[in-house]
Amino acid sequence: MRILRRHPAGTDANEIATHAAKHSGSSWITAIVSAIALVFSAYSLWETSLKQADLTPYVTGVVTYERDQTDDIRTQPSGGFEVLAVPITIANGGARDGAVLAMQLEAKNLSTGLTARFAATYKVDSNYFAATKRGDKRPKTPFSALVVAGRSSWTGTVLFYPVSYSDERALTPIIKIREFYKAMRAKYAKEMGDVVSLDPLREKLPNLPEWVDSDAFDARVFTSKGKADVTLKLINPALSGWLDRTFSTPVAPVTLTLEIPDFGERTLENELIRLRTVTGGS
Repeated sequence: MRILRRHPAGTDANEIATHAAKHSGSSWITAIVSAIALVFSAYSLWETSLKQADLTPYVTGVVTYERDQTDDIRTQPSGGFEVLAVPITIANGGARDGAVLAMQLEAKNLSTGLTARFAATYKVDSNYFAATKRGDKRPKTPFSALVVAGRSSWTGTVLFYPVSYSDERALTPIIKIREFYKAMRAKYAKEMGDVVSLDPLREKLPNLPEWVDSDAFDARVFTSKGKADVTLKLINPALSGWLDRTFSTPVAPVTLTLEIPDFGERTLENELIRLRTVTGGS
């Protein structure tokens, strides 16, 4: 015969409670593991697919300067356009593509205080730096908007041309400057006599108001043996949605101080002049 043993009172209840506690602890562990997995999954999705474009520009210290004297005299200023050839790398640390509509350089001569805004106008390759004769045009292609894919980078050399100066007379076209000097010769014909050059007139009458305009025609940000600060800025599309406005990262500008060597006659010979980087940051 089977003998049934009587358990002490409360034994079954304790076992049930212990069993329930074990299952409850196991459920909490499962929930925590699931939550952690969900967090990592969401983070992975953000990093690989959803993260906004995060553009960072880099500029090397090899910046080249020239005076482009190949344009028509109806648009070209005295001595030609100041041109900067700047090697640029743009890294995209985000998952989504990043667009660059334009690039700008803000430049300031540290001695004269003259400032100018330069715009990305052309892109060039190594052929641009080959030796050329005076008046020859260097090979270049128009600058267009860039799209930097997520987790990638773009590298290229960009030509920046001036679009404005703090003294707008610096962009006066040569044809208008010639008209100015023609009127000046007619006005001071008696003082000049048979001399064509205006130099003797300046020595004779150095305080004429016209000399202020004359100096402004030739004023430049990059002057022989000087220094200039330049700041590179990327122009991006306007943010459209709240997600973009919330999570987008503004592109930080890059600032350099450039030391300018003695030009001599090099700008007249269509030579490229390397500017030395004194300080830099991003």
